[in-house]
Amino acid sequence: MSIFGSSGKKHIVAIDPLSVVVAAVLLFALFLLFQVKSVVVLLFLAFILMTALHPWVDFMNKRLRMPRGLAIFISYISVITFFVLLCGLVIPPLGQELYQLVKTIDIPYFQDEIRAFSLDISQISQIADRVGSSVTILFEILTSTFNSVFTIMTILVFSIYLMIDRPYLHRKIAWFTKEKKYFDIAEKFLDDLEFQLGGWVRGQFLLMLIIGFVTYVGLRLLNIPYALPLALLAGILEIVPNLGPTVASIPAIILAYVSGGPVMAGVIALFYLVMQQLENNIIVPRIMKESADVNPLIAMVVIITGLSLGGVVGALISVPTYIVFRITYSTFRHDLF
Repeated sequence: MSIFGSSGKKHIVAIDPLSVVVAAVLLFALFLLFQVKSVVVLLFLAFILMTALHPWVDFMNKRLRMPRGLAIFISYISVITFFVLLCGLVIPPLGQELYQLVKTIDIPYFQDEIRAFSLDISQISQIADRVGSSVTILFEILTSTFNSVFTIMTILVFSIYLMIDRPYLHRKIAWFTKEKKYFDIAEKFLDDLEFQLGGWVRGQFLLMLIIGFVTYVGLRLLNIPYALPLALLAGILEIVPNLGPTVASIPAIILAYVSGGPVMAGVIALFYLVMQQLENNIIVPRIMKESADVNPLIAMVVIITGLSLGGVVGALISVPTYIVFRITYSTFRHDLF
């Protein structure tokens, strides 16, 4: 390859064929990763779960002298049992409250339909079409449920295998290099990633539980209807700092206004405001002090970006992805250069 310098003289720049091959291989690898992005997302979710549970496994293995396999089994069974019990406690009253909410909203409509109800041939045909579409919808629901269960089981299996190999994961770079220096860097990278990423996941989950529970108790004491769905909404939206609690307060304030008037709506608005202040100044600093320090503004930006790029899944993995890139940059900057 030839280029001309500022003096007009011709210079020859040699391109290393190995660099061309490496660049082509990297581009091809990125293309393959894009084609199997769903598998990559599952592996990333499994890795997040592994980082969240590994400190418990490590504690049982090293401090309690428990075999690592048994420690892994106990940790996963404990998590599964916790979620099953939580669903068993939440889903029945949640279903009842949601049914009452839908019933309250749709009563006038259904009463008008019942008064005007009559059958003829065209209506029978319409009913048959609706039954057929209902069967299709039911099939889609069953398929979606099966896919969700399969996805969850896949994530669990992936994370278990990652947990088993966790003490040796840094040695996988032996595929690329045998230098001890890079083994040490890889081990430090994984330790930092586990500390920050796993700490953020555990802290965020604990925050969601605390905010959901406090919201439910507060709304029940104030006799606000549909306290459980509102509390679940507050807990789920807790993943979006600052903006999430504000959005979660809107339906609660509306229901308070409908059921108790403007005074009750003002009380609920004050309740959410006080709860958010306590959260920002007391709860969050205590829970997140030893985990990843993610700026709320950055968290909102990456969550909105993830939502626009990858939908709900993109929003779910946006902050963990940011943490991974941040630790990767820090590692390469301080340890390799």
